[in-house]
Amino acid sequence: MSDRSALPSLARRAVLAARFTAAAVPEWRLPFRSRATIERTQRRRLRAAVAHAYEHVPYYRETMRRLGLFPSDLRTAADLARLPLIEREQLQRDPEYFVSRAHPLADYVEAQTSASTGEPIKFFRYVPGVSRQVLGFERMEPMLARLSGKRWRRREALLVPPSNKASADNGGAQIQWLGLHLRVVCSTFSLFEPPAEIAPRIERFRPDLIRGYGSYIEALYAYLLSGRRPVHRPKVVIFVADPISDPIRRMMREELGVPVLSLYQAVESGIVGWECEHQRGHHLNVDLCPIRIVDANRREVTPGESGEVVVSNLVNRGTMLLNYLLGDLARLLPERCECGRSLPLLSEIEGRTTDWLWSASGHPMHPQTLRSILRAVDGVRRFQLVQERAGHVRVITVAASGADYEDIRARVIEETRRLDEPIEAEVEFSETLPRTEGGKVRTFITPEVGSPH
Repeated sequence: MSDRSALPSLARRAVLAARFTAAAVPEWRLPFRSRATIERTQRRRLRAAVAHAYEHVPYYRETMRRLGLFPSDLRTAADLARLPLIEREQLQRDPEYFVSRAHPLADYVEAQTSASTGEPIKFFRYVPGVSRQVLGFERMEPMLARLSGKRWRRREALLVPPSNKASADNGGAQIQWLGLHLRVVCSTFSLFEPPAEIAPRIERFRPDLIRGYGSYIEALYAYLLSGRRPVHRPKVVIFVADPISDPIRRMMREELGVPVLSLYQAVESGIVGWECEHQRGHHLNVDLCPIRIVDANRREVTPGESGEVVVSNLVNRGTMLLNYLLGDLARLLPERCECGRSLPLLSEIEGRTTDWLWSASGHPMHPQTLRSILRAVDGVRRFQLVQERAGHVRVITVAASGADYEDIRARVIEETRRLDEPIEAEVEFSETLPRTEGGKVRTFITPEVGSPH
């Protein structure tokens, strides 16, 4: 395999850019095609993925033979439910059990999850699959070109951990690696540096688009909007990995006029979905990564009900994951977006299955309960919930400049006591929130907490 670190010549970049753009044009159009057309594309890719998994991946060959299944039995996304759910721990224990033997292991690109929920997972990508996953990101391109006013030489600032500067799971870095420097001019900023140091450099770079971890974009603009500092106004902001709070997102939209859009992706699944300008939910790339939503008993729920996200990556031929429990909580939305795109919608990510809180009486509580309270308290800009024992939660709060700390504390304590299952809240104030080794800010931390019964 050629050295990916070697930059191609200008002529080579131009050829790659032209080829990539030609391949991307159908991707730009696909979200507006009919549901029937999208489902046909999904079935074609699904059949190819299942056939490859059966022939080359030890886990699927052994599992399907044990269950008496053949590739011809799995023809639609609904049929994937006939396969056992793959739990994170299974992939963690033996990552190579899920890797295709069609090529030597050295031919794959190794990646790791961010370890925001524990130990990282090894994941292997086959390079053509990486290219196809970038084409999934390209479905946003016509919208981004329209919002930024630029189709070529768009300036993009990437806010990522230092180790991710050339990561294959970052859309901008992928585009650079493919040689498309004619399309995008990228500058990378480390989210482990304080916003006060990053802000003037971003001001000098003057990006059309800012993309990166939501928690860092939130911290950056909370810093900029809290005082009379120069505030560069990009044409659009895209956040990944962890969320931007509603107050900051609203301030960016109303005070700066900047659209703030979410991109839902994971190392194991690639780009699952993305928000359009209407922000009604994530448009799902179901032909690349079909999803299901299941309850705690692993039964599929109806649209509108919250449950765990199950993904099937149809394009990667390295680590193959069909019917994989991703660990996020979300809802399939029954309505269609007024933008005219036919891709189905997924709600915002509501948390992770590891984030359930416990009341003093031993009842589990969805984290959305407390998040809704904190969103309604004036002056709360960012927060983190830490539950070290049932019935009690520590609320680490980043408040707005000039906010009344005692008023915030009193309101949070009062509202949490009025819940049907009261929670004792201890409110702390901080200028920053701690990050995981992978650079994410976890909204909920529940170390070793379980039912007291």
